[in-house]
Amino acid sequence: MFKTRIPVFYLLLSVLITSAITFLAFSTIGTIKGVNTKNTVSVAASAEHSDSGNMCDYNLMRLKGYQFIKPVFLTERECPSVKLTHLESRINEYIAYEKTTDSLQSAAVYLIDFSQNEWMVFNDAEKFHPGSLAKIAILITYLRMAETTPGLLDRELLFDNKITHIAPLQTYNSKTIKPGNSYKIRDLLHSMIAYSDNYALVILNLHLDMSVFKKMFTDLGMAVPDINDISSSLTVKEYSKFLRVLYDAGYLTIPASEYAMSLLAECDFNQGMKKELPTNVKVAHKFGQWGDDNFRELHESGIIYLNNRPYLLTIMTRGKNLDLQAALISHISKMTYDYMITNPI
Repeated sequence: MFKTRIPVFYLLLSVLITSAITFLAFSTIGTIKGVNTKNTVSVAASAEHSDSGNMCDYNLMRLKGYQFIKPVFLTERECPSVKLTHLESRINEYIAYEKTTDSLQSAAVYLIDFSQNEWMVFNDAEKFHPGSLAKIAILITYLRMAETTPGLLDRELLFDNKITHIAPLQTYNSKTIKPGNSYKIRDLLHSMIAYSDNYALVILNLHLDMSVFKKMFTDLGMAVPDINDISSSLTVKEYSKFLRVLYDAGYLTIPASEYAMSLLAECDFNQGMKKELPTNVKVAHKFGQWGDDNFRELHESGIIYLNNRPYLLTIMTRGKNLDLQAALISHISKMTYDYMITNPI
């Protein structure tokens, strides 16, 4: 008698377990597939909520121009992080204090923690002239051009002796190429990024494919700038897209993205974002300067590789004293680093 009941018991138990697993599996699939199916670039993260408890959508940026595919090259969580509110408040208080000294007119900060996809932004409405930060856009354009033109980076360009006028001049200068010499495009890109060399920039601009340059801005959902318009400007969050697409390696090929980030890791500007950080922390970054006798803009954007928690930080400033603005960038960078250290994942 027991020999017949035991198999029946296990058979019933097996049916119940199988049914439960099937129910859970289909529930999970339903959750994963339960996204916004509208024909847009916004996808609802059904199983994910913002820190405030509200549903938080993801915006997906897709490349256009293909017949059968629309590759995703950038994802953006719509909700700013409540977890970063304390840091944002501290940055707000620090900037407010610096503005009372009359050396600082305004500033904006954007931060994204890649490990958690959490972000915050301070003063996103204000626009700044990117200055030499725009050199990253030139870098991306050339690497995009190289994808369809094999050997492009090894093509040599002449630094004509007639090219003598560079405006505006930079306060923070480093190495520069020499007139009368020819340079490979890859060497010009290195000089433009690692040393912020304006002469390299001028030569590269002379051979830039403007259609590729303009398409990059439209792909990123930004207005196409007029390179002859000195009033062209971006918000801190808009500018950060350039480094984000390089880090995500969705816009360029993976080798090209890695190459671009390796150039940014050689940037020798040490007066801002890197100044107060430990020397063993790797930073891939670029600074930018703009302005005249009435006001000065100094910005820096970079990815800080903090162990297994890399994050992107962009700081834009407008004031009257570049050295004080560099100190502000340095201090905000250190505040952010300390927060990341003392608030682990």
